[in-house]
Amino acid sequence: MHELAPLAHALAGYTPRRLRFRRRLKRAAVAVILRESRQGVDVLLAVRAQREGDPWSGDMAFPGGRVDGVDEASASRAACRETAEEVGLTIGRDDGIGRLNDRLTLDHRRRAPMVVSPFVYRLAHPDEPVLNHEIAATRWLALAWLDEPSNRQTMHWPIGHVRIPMPCYHCGDGQRLWGLTLAMLDELRTLTR
Repeated sequence: MHELAPLAHALAGYTPRRLRFRRRLKRAAVAVILRESRQGVDVLLAVRAQREGDPWSGDMAFPGGRVDGVDEASASRAACRETAEEVGLTIGRDDGIGRLNDRLTLDHRRRAPMVVSPFVYRLAHPDEPVLNHEIAATRWLALAWLDEPSNRQTMHWPIGHVRIPMPCYHCGDGQRLWGLTLAMLDELRTLTR
């Protein structure tokens, strides 16, 4: 079972990889929001709303979005702003307990590289999420559930005529956890092993 205090301590001593060229590319930031529960540490996941043309519709992800001018080039500020917009939770610098590795991905709107920076926050207050149109639902998932090998499965992601096997979790109700979100959670979970 994961506990928040050792995880926060591990994050305090962790040096995440920050891509040097991140400020020259399009950027996004996500908020990995943790809380303590009877199962140990839970993480907040947002279920993306169904949208035509969005290959990730219905998938689980962290709240977050693009870093833009209003964020004054602060990716952590963007993660906080997007969290408030998407799920109605207020988090700030004082709630931050660390960050994870920058991830290079593809901005599918422009077919260009994009850097995603994940920031980890502790949610001390028990507020309930208030969702906007981008989010269909939220779910608190115990990190301990992700530790069970029997819960981890494989899906096949189509790229052209090829189907690439990818690790995933099927979380019920058609909700699927995979890709960048899963890679970030795997990184977080390894910090306390």
